[in-house]
Amino acid sequence: MLRFSLCLLLCLAPSLTAQEPAGYPKPRPDLRDTSVRGAPAPQTQRPAARAAADTGVSAVARLTSTPFVRNQTLLGVVLYGPTFAATVADRPVPAIAAYLVMAGGSFFAAAELARDLQITEGMELLATRAPILGAAAGAAAQYAMTGKNDYAAGMFFGSILGTTGALTLGRRLTTGAAVASVFGAEAAAGLAVGTMYAFDEDYTNTRSRAAVGAGVAVAGMQLGAMYGTYSRYNVTAGDVQTLWTTSLVGAAAGGAFVANGHPGHKKSTLAVLGGAVAGIVAGDRLLVRRIDHTRSEATLVSLGGLAGALMGGGVAVIVGSSDRFNAATAGLGAAGAAGGIYMIERWMGTRPDAGRRLSERLTVMPQALALAGARVPGTHSLVRFSF
Repeated sequence: MLRFSLCLLLCLAPSLTAQEPAGYPKPRPDLRDTSVRGAPAPQTQRPAARAAADTGVSAVARLTSTPFVRNQTLLGVVLYGPTFAATVADRPVPAIAAYLVMAGGSFFAAAELARDLQITEGMELLATRAPILGAAAGAAAQYAMTGKNDYAAGMFFGSILGTTGALTLGRRLTTGAAVASVFGAEAAAGLAVGTMYAFDEDYTNTRSRAAVGAGVAVAGMQLGAMYGTYSRYNVTAGDVQTLWTTSLVGAAAGGAFVANGHPGHKKSTLAVLGGAVAGIVAGDRLLVRRIDHTRSEATLVSLGGLAGALMGGGVAVIVGSSDRFNAATAGLGAAGAAGGIYMIERWMGTRPDAGRRLSERLTVMPQALALAGARVPGTHSLVRFSF
């Protein structure tokens, strides 16, 4: 019996020593065919990323992300729709229906135009501002002709003409020239109406002022576009925006000369208008000609001028000014605004004006060579150089 136990122990010893320690996972038997056992194991692939669903919401988001479509839709909601409804309907229900048709149609019309036309930045900026100017000019023209305050039709047709003109004429304009055309229209209309108001002692020539303002706005838009296109220096959209800031600073400085006492509306208006013109000229000489501004930089210039004006007005109050607005308040406010503009320009660093490229100033006209070769009578300019 003892001999039998020793033999059994000797037989089981090799198998016991081959066992893995406790807790170690046991190998699974390979039951595959012997022909495929030596083949490499297939590599595991990551599941493909799920493509983003292209839904109607995403399509609308793409359309509304286009500045031209978005701005025209907003104009349809706040300008085209209300003026169209007031023009074609005089009862609530038809007016609401007309408003919905025009507001919704503005979106589809803008989307169709954005698909068919190459909307440049200049066209987009002009098409956003020109409808507002057109509505104001149309309302002024209708009031000048009828003398009535019902000018919804003039606003509607003026806004549509403004949009059409912006898309037609904006193709040939740079971004700076497009913004300059809007500035020219607003500045010219303001100066013309303000001058007529200064010399209107009885305040009765309202229809004449409206007619002149509408006509001068159209002429001022052309002059502004020419200023942005044919200037010897580079005019950016930010440069034009700084002119509004400098004009306000100049108007405040002009008001300082007539703030004390009772000079009358003629002297007051002319002083403010003269200061605004002086501010525009100073802004052109000191800012536009020397430095190129982006639109964000022009916004910083405006904020710097506002902060400086508030500081100047605060100093006027601290030194003991009893009146809310007098010569000291206006003068120190204007001086503080000028100082704020200077500090902002210094903080942003020097960005010299790029000037006009030679390709923009030099124009070669091959048709003149053909006319000269055909011995057509007259003077034919082969090259034109603008200074």
